[in-house]
Amino acid sequence: MWQKLDFKRSESWRIVLFGLVALHLLPIWIFPFFPTQDGVSHVYNAHVLREYWNPAYDFQTFYDINWNLFPNWLSHFVLAALMLVIPPLLAEKLFLSAYVILFPLAISYFLRSLHPDQKPTIPLWISFFFIYNYLFLMGFYNYAVSVPLFFLMVGYWWRYKGDLHLRQIITLNLLFVVTYFAHLVPYVFTIGAIGLLSLLTLFRTPKQLLVSLASLLPPSLLLLIYLPTSDLLSGGQLKIGFDRVGDLFSSFLNLKVLVALDDRQVMIAKAVTAIFVLYLVYSLWQQVVQGSSIENQVKNQMIAFGLLFIALFVQYLIYPNSVGPGGWLNDRIAILSVLVLLAVLVPIHHPILERIFGAVVLTLLCVNLLNFSVSCRKLNGEIREFNALRGEIGQNKVLLPFFFDPSGSAKRIGIFVNGSNYYCLANGGINLGNYEVQFDYFPINFKENFQPPVEEKEWVQAVHWRKDSIDLCGYAKNVNYVLVWGEADQKTTQALNDCYQLVADRGKLKLYRGQRK
Repeated sequence: MWQKLDFKRSESWRIVLFGLVALHLLPIWIFPFFPTQDGVSHVYNAHVLREYWNPAYDFQTFYDINWNLFPNWLSHFVLAALMLVIPPLLAEKLFLSAYVILFPLAISYFLRSLHPDQKPTIPLWISFFFIYNYLFLMGFYNYAVSVPLFFLMVGYWWRYKGDLHLRQIITLNLLFVVTYFAHLVPYVFTIGAIGLLSLLTLFRTPKQLLVSLASLLPPSLLLLIYLPTSDLLSGGQLKIGFDRVGDLFSSFLNLKVLVALDDRQVMIAKAVTAIFVLYLVYSLWQQVVQGSSIENQVKNQMIAFGLLFIALFVQYLIYPNSVGPGGWLNDRIAILSVLVLLAVLVPIHHPILERIFGAVVLTLLCVNLLNFSVSCRKLNGEIREFNALRGEIGQNKVLLPFFFDPSGSAKRIGIFVNGSNYYCLANGGINLGNYEVQFDYFPINFKENFQPPVEEKEWVQAVHWRKDSIDLCGYAKNVNYVLVWGEADQKTTQALNDCYQLVADRGKLKLYRGQRK
């Protein structure tokens, strides 16, 4: 039997939990802009949803709403609902705050489902490093929310796995529905995780195993209904390979999923890896060397989640980065798999060792958060500079954005790639750099009769990455303004000078007027 902690002292974990949550909310609220790559695009498209029937705007002239029941609806729906009462950027802050709160609470629920008699202290603190992960800062809001939903569902199933009744099955499937409308990857891997854990833990009780697997039939059926109609299968079969195993293993070991804004995050990520490795060694030592002091039930639990981690990790190593138009698959699996390892970490029962280890984790967390805040402050200055000409854009104008400095000083994310959406918020602007319109898993699409700058399905890619393929002079009649950020190439500059009127010049930020009336 494990030695129980001093519960009077360990109740302080709740104070630490709420304190850490409050600290992690600060970067969202103390700066005007939260720097991500795609986040402002989701805000803009939610704004279009909110104002689609507003006669003051021309959204119905340009856009159609895709009402199909696809994943990725969650953030757009919630943001649009919030915009009924508050401005778009404030709605974004509330949505992000809900994510920051949900993340550790879901991990806490998951860990307490595994160890109901223990307080989820150090493993829970470690999870805070993953709140502001690379994919979240890419602006993948739906995926970000679905990560805590994954652990919420697995934790819920674990609590009731041996006694699943209709109420628990309905609750679990309702959580599946929410996750489906958030993101497909955690949805699929939750089905797989619960299925695997069912086989590993319930094989001695066939009736309970059958009930558990049967509870996965509705979400599996929903998946089978959606996939054949989705562009996700347009790229053909899933191509499994081993050619990137070395690079992917190195990225996983160095926790590259924690690196997004600056080089200092590289060092912090390596420190988190060291903490994880030391804790895993301690946990394995407890099981192998001190095995007699660990209950068989806990041993089986560690083995089950260890095998789940291996299953996720192998898929991380062999899957391609993209499936159809969906990308970053390896990074998405990496975040899930590394957090699953928290289930293998055992409580530290040596008081002095626990205090030392906890102090190291909390100190590094504070360093990480301080560094993140410093980066946010710097990037906010750049975003403010980028937004200097927002007042020059009138209502219901068509904007063509060109970015020659898409990332600014950010290390791995392009904070300006979708920055033109700032110029189209709250004024009915039509953004020709709106990447979401070309995919069937987003709610806003251009109408079929819309004339794009390039005649191809994914024409927005040309706006972002192949500007030289656009006939700027020929397209001038379709555009009110062209926004340029960074030093344009000679061909683009010549075409803009020949066929557009320079309205404002702020150095690297320029605004040209087109010929559209």
